[in-house]
Amino acid sequence: MSHSRADSSVHAITRHYEYFLSGGDLFIMVDNVQFRVHSHFFERESPWFRAKMATPASPGMPKPGTSESTAIILTDLRPAEFSRFLWVFYNPKFSIYNAPVEDWSVILRLAHRWTFHEVKDLAVRELQKLDSPDIDRIVLYHDCQVDRNLLIPRYAAICEREEPLTLEEGMRLGLETTLMLARAREYARGRVLSSGERSPISATIARHEMVGLIRQLFGIPLSRAEESDVANTITVMAPTVTTNGNATTSSSQPPANGNPNNRKNAQNGANAAPVAGRPAPGPPVPTTSNGNATTSGLLV
Repeated sequence: MSHSRADSSVHAITRHYEYFLSGGDLFIMVDNVQFRVHSHFFERESPWFRAKMATPASPGMPKPGTSESTAIILTDLRPAEFSRFLWVFYNPKFSIYNAPVEDWSVILRLAHRWTFHEVKDLAVRELQKLDSPDIDRIVLYHDCQVDRNLLIPRYAAICEREEPLTLEEGMRLGLETTLMLARAREYARGRVLSSGERSPISATIARHEMVGLIRQLFGIPLSRAEESDVANTITVMAPTVTTNGNATTSSSQPPANGNPNNRKNAQNGANAAPVAGRPAPGPPVPTTSNGNATTSGLLV
């Protein structure tokens, strides 16, 4: 008899104290705790949930999540973690998402698991505002496949610190990342040889060099913003002019009057003040396409 009561207590289903909403139309079960929320957020944001809600378990059966008896069961998480995730949609303070690193880390992992792209981007933006140990952030971003450009400062900090990676840190990072960081640390402490490589002696490099080194070793391409900056960068070359047959480079001053590339100045070229020792400039002489001078359009 006591055994039966124990079984019933283990399998007892409770409703979540905050997120069992009377107007909700989606039922979700997490570790025997039932949630009732609005399906709109899940259908709109998550392909994973959209597919889960679309197909009944068998023909003729109601769709999953439409009632307490057909609640969608989520595994490998705790009710407290799911409630943190729901807070993103039901935050009472519009556009103000104040939460600690631990909460945003949970939200990021769940958003990545269920393909909530907008929620994932939000979690990354908020995490970027908060500080956390480099190893923790690298592991989190690796697991959730976050843009690797955001990892470069973390990699650089590990390469610049005096202490090498510990065994525990290496096991958390994985073999490939650990080996690449060890290689980057070795390069960062080497001097440049004539071949362009670095010798592993005690030395340091500047931060911008470290960023380039890490980007190269890890094969991290430029972000879209960085690619745009590079594409929009214009290198202005000083024009060359010929004086008495010798090529010279003009100064950075604006083009002189009469420059054919400046219509306004070209029109004023005939009125430019004469230079001492030179005749005053006359009107331009028209030429034909073969270079012969013309008068009133007739060949001379």
